Amino acid sequence: MGEIRDRGGYLAFKTRQRAITWLRSIDLGVAAVSLLVAAKVASTELPAVPPDTALHFDAATAALFLGLFVATASVFPLFALYTETALFLWRQALKASVKAVTAVVLILVVVAAVLNPPLVTPAFLATYWVMACVGGIAARFVTRRLLFLTEAQGIAARRTLIVGTGARAQEIALRMLENPGHGHRFMGFVGLEWEAPVPTPLPERFRLVSGVSDFAAYLREHVVDEVLICLPLTDLCDRATNLVSECEEQGVSVTVVTRLFELANPRHRPGSHGGELVVTITNTLADERELILKRFLDVTVSLAMLVLLSPLLLAVWALVRLTSPGPALFVQERVGLNKRLFKFYKFRTMVQNAEALQAGLECQNEMCGATFKIKNDPRITPIGRLLRKTSIDELPQLFNVLRGEMSLVGPRPLPVRDVIRIEKDWPRRRFGVKPGITCLWQICGRNTIPFERMMELDIEYVDTWSVALDLRILLRTVPVVCSMRGAY
Repeated sequence: MGEIRDRGGYLAFKTRQRAITWLRSIDLGVAAVSLLVAAKVASTELPAVPPDTALHFDAATAALFLGLFVATASVFPLFALYTETALFLWRQALKASVKAVTAVVLILVVVAAVLNPPLVTPAFLATYWVMACVGGIAARFVTRRLLFLTEAQGIAARRTLIVGTGARAQEIALRMLENPGHGHRFMGFVGLEWEAPVPTPLPERFRLVSGVSDFAAYLREHVVDEVLICLPLTDLCDRATNLVSECEEQGVSVTVVTRLFELANPRHRPGSHGGELVVTITNTLADERELILKRFLDVTVSLAMLVLLSPLLLAVWALVRLTSPGPALFVQERVGLNKRLFKFYKFRTMVQNAEALQAGLECQNEMCGATFKIKNDPRITPIGRLLRKTSIDELPQLFNVLRGEMSLVGPRPLPVRDVIRIEKDWPRRRFGVKPGITCLWQICGRNTIPFERMMELDIEYVDTWSVALDLRILLRTVPVVCSMRGAY
């Protein structure tokens, strides 16, 4: 195996990049093995297939298998599975592996719906998912252990200098010293004096190896793989350009610590703006890979539900039209992502002029805060009360999800009237994500929850969002809807 070597009795990778290249090859190999095992399992459910063609390798199946390899090679990088971070943050790599395989399987389901190959059965999909997850996780575990053995011997550890001696710089240095397996060999600090008190007893390698003025000379005379610039904002402005230029001249990579602001829940990502390198700081959903998966789930699930529930939708549409005058659909402007207005759809459950009548009922509002709710609202029609109790009136919002104005899961979209009445600023963070059909407070009591608690749960969703959380909320929504608790 050209990607690994034996040194000091240990089988080990020469460099991190070779480990990553090795992982790319292993992932395709795992996909192939998982595919064959899943196909063999699925073939047992096809008694009509002759024994000599047990895998039933027809043109549709061949196209599907080729698509699966392409999907694996394309999707896995989107989940950062081929980065140095994934090699060292084991839990993050484990979660990303499961998410990536799940995304590939979802793509497989969509392609299978078009090609309709006989082998793609539930048993095939389940077997492939389990095999690919286990194989991908095992490959990363073994690669990680081999790489750790290498770097523990000092073969591939990156010799790292930190420019700056403040508290943040010392914190990063201590983390390097405490986690040698993460691949950094800390060499010391660049600075004339300590800008913050040093720990006692003084840790190993906590030493000033160079000043800023003789930094270029130090780089010329020593082996340095990476320089980490961690200076106060004022010093960064004055010195960073010269420091980076000196590193560039010596061919040494530079990393600049960008935690310039102390924020409660900062999420950041690198990028470019007008040709300039920038770091974007946000308090909303910043993981583009998971956002892609979230949108994929929104489109596939909403489209499937619209097709499956089309008879029910037509029946309800006719029932609303026959039982009360007016259109079957209620259309209202609601406030969506970044406070953009969009047309919100639901089945009409009130009399035709309900919005005009609301002003006269404001004094009967039973909700604290900005929202308006009356348990026995006189504007609700008899059929509308049933639709609300069963939540069937919300089904037309699947069209909003398909159009990209809403998501399956997210803070409920508020009417303009309610948004205007929000007095505090902190609930407005909910507008940083797409609104949804269901949300955290929908599964925690629905309309029985006070308005401020609703907003707190919306902000909790924004701060802790993940695709896994969306799936949990969707699964918990089903029994809540069936129980009809808190719906009116």
